[in-house]
Amino acid sequence: MHEKIKQIKFIIPNIFTALSLICGLIAMQFTFEGKFVFASWLIAASMFCDGLDGKLARLLNAQSKFGAQFDTLSDFVAFGVVPGFLAYKAGLFRVHYLGAIVAIFYVFAGGYRLVRFTLKNTDISKKHPFIGLPIPAAAGMISSYTILNFYLWKEIRSLEIFVVIVFVSSVLMISKIEYLPIEKGKRFSRETKLFICLAIISFIAAIKYSYFVFFAWILIYVFYGIIRYIISALKK
Repeated sequence: MHEKIKQIKFIIPNIFTALSLICGLIAMQFTFEGKFVFASWLIAASMFCDGLDGKLARLLNAQSKFGAQFDTLSDFVAFGVVPGFLAYKAGLFRVHYLGAIVAIFYVFAGGYRLVRFTLKNTDISKKHPFIGLPIPAAAGMISSYTILNFYLWKEIRSLEIFVVIVFVSSVLMISKIEYLPIEKGKRFSRETKLFICLAIISFIAAIKYSYFVFFAWILIYVFYGIIRYIISALKK
């Protein structure tokens, strides 16, 4: 009985990893069909599942090498391949070869980001700082901007801005800018408490303005890392 409970404990986080991957694959199908808003919200759902799998693994003390590798594979598909394809189909195709190059660069940058993180952080039992923008946040930049544009204008209106967003997200992933995880062990930092307060306010606002809140949250997180990096560099 004890052995069965132990096996179930390890399965639970992997279920959420699988759900994240499934959401990504369904988002790919919606992208093929031109249903970009549905695809973008599925990427958001994949981000939610991806956040839960790691937290559950640490909570249940069920980290494993298999889980870590499965999570990396899922992230590459759901937050690398799918958002890159979504970006191209939703708007980048309109700038022809440039759009294709930017979309492919995003996918390669996401793969590089994941491999670098996997090779550097061999201790899977601890939560490590993120060097470079986490790939789910980069995917969130693409999907949230897509949702915002299609809600307001039924298309990607500011194509130049979209190209810049995809390109900058790619560069940030392979950069040396450090993004701290929301939680650090069992103690909450002041930054974490601020994020929690903002999350509560955002949740209330999202009831009516979900299309805007998603994009705003991702933007805050991206600039938080950049500003924190600049301040740290100036202090040194």
